[in-house]
Amino acid sequence: MSIKILTDSTSDISPAEGKARDITVIPLKITFGDETFYDNVNLSHAQFYDRLVNTVDLPTTSQPAPEEFLNVFEETKKNGDSLICIMLSGALSGTVQSALIARDICGYEHIYIVDSLQAVVGMRLLVDLTERLIGEGLSAQEIVNELEIARTKIKLHTVVDTLTYLQKGGRLSSAVKIVGTLMKVKPILTIKDGGLEVVGKGVGRKDAISKTIKLMSDLPNADPRVPVYFGYSQNESASEMLQSMTVAEYNLTNVECHSVGGVIGTHIGPNATACVYLTK
Repeated sequence: MSIKILTDSTSDISPAEGKARDITVIPLKITFGDETFYDNVNLSHAQFYDRLVNTVDLPTTSQPAPEEFLNVFEETKKNGDSLICIMLSGALSGTVQSALIARDICGYEHIYIVDSLQAVVGMRLLVDLTERLIGEGLSAQEIVNELEIARTKIKLHTVVDTLTYLQKGGRLSSAVKIVGTLMKVKPILTIKDGGLEVVGKGVGRKDAISKTIKLMSDLPNADPRVPVYFGYSQNESASEMLQSMTVAEYNLTNVECHSVGGVIGTHIGPNATACVYLTK
């Protein structure tokens, strides 16, 4: 019996990377008008942001149906393997629920559904940690126990370039959006209890990034089992600034940077940047 990994496309692990690493990636859907795409399958990150900045109406996103998990689950059952599924935060999407329904239909006890309480590079962190723990010889249940602890110790800080997309998507009130626009405020967000929360703000990008770095004073004591991750939506310039300033401030040596896809990009918009790490 081997241990396999499944995640969804909001981890921003591409189909090609998933295939190379033997990780199954289930895509969420993104709909522009009457066109529906599979996230990062027939709509790349670059194609998504090109559409996003040239459309008036915000696209809609939707979770996979249970049937999209069921084929993988049935194959896992047939092979007698264990499957650890790391899903987008249940507070942000119904993807976890679809996976749970599929597991009930399959009726196989060695399928483990983990609500990551995270998104994007926070999910990637948990996938990478899972891969490491498999290599260390832990059982599936032992790994799940580790993940359920780790997901509460992930720190994520995001600086968004504009409040427009959060407001359109119902994540912020119109009043907050107007004030932010007038003051050129760049909010600093985190994920708390699986949902988005504003933890600070800066006037302009550099000020917001400087304040974000100060919020990460525990970075020198980050868990060394995984890198410090940086993410960006569409344009890398903000992420390059955040990464270079953070690396210099905290003498980091193990870092990675990854593009943020359309499902989360729908809400944070282009030119956002994030830093994610695991605390001990």
